[in-house]
Amino acid sequence: MGEMCASCVELVTFDQMRQRYPQLEQHRIAPSGGAFCRAERLKGGGAAGTYAMPRPMAPTGEKHFFGFYLTQRRLLLAEDGEFLRGLADDLEAGTPAQALAELFTRLLQEDMPTLQKYEKRLTALEEDLMQDQAQDLDKKLFRIRRELSVFAAYYEQLDDLFAVLSEETEEGDPHASRLFDHLTGRAQRLLSATEQEKEYALQLREMHQTQLDMRQNQIMKILTIVTTVFLPLSLIAGWYGMNFVNMPELTARHGYLAVCIVSAVCILVELVIFKWKKWL
Repeated sequence: MGEMCASCVELVTFDQMRQRYPQLEQHRIAPSGGAFCRAERLKGGGAAGTYAMPRPMAPTGEKHFFGFYLTQRRLLLAEDGEFLRGLADDLEAGTPAQALAELFTRLLQEDMPTLQKYEKRLTALEEDLMQDQAQDLDKKLFRIRRELSVFAAYYEQLDDLFAVLSEETEEGDPHASRLFDHLTGRAQRLLSATEQEKEYALQLREMHQTQLDMRQNQIMKILTIVTTVFLPLSLIAGWYGMNFVNMPELTARHGYLAVCIVSAVCILVELVIFKWKKWL
């Protein structure tokens, strides 16, 4: 770690934290308390909380999780994995609170590029939709919206977490408080960008549904026209299929030809009407 903060930041496991600070058990810092981003001001001073970061490649899966205990003299970071090993080894800050703010800053560095990747995915889906080449679009959009919802909840939790830490450090470490305020603004911007991507995905789904409705309406239109064209012919066939004895057309020499001509005239008149009504 940096020289200024070499003695103020310590990385331990959750078991070590429980053994050294049993009073923190009630603040649910361990993973059993749930994978959320939260911070809580302590009565004796300082703050404790948890940080649960969605994995960029699999946001809906297991999250990177660690707990923290912040006092004026020490920052204790607890995790059971190796996620923080590379991130917390070279923190350069004058106080534990500033070191924690720097750690959060590093954790948020790649979030905007990650959201931009979602925008590129949605743009590609839109192009496929415009070219009528979108396959399984609803499933893809559902997955994207689900992942974006995870990020949205993450940034909402960060907003509250940074606000609590800013309030905690406002008097004792004004510089750290300003850093947490800056992080609050970043979390809000990331939340806004996430909501925009979710809205983009919703618009694409509505566009796809509109295309499906238009296609279905076109099919129904064709079926209606075909049914209407053959309706008079069905009437004529049914009428002369009764085969009553005294029907004069049954014995007429040119009866069959007359029925054919009448049928053709009916079809022609219907087609003219459809053309005039712009149904064709």
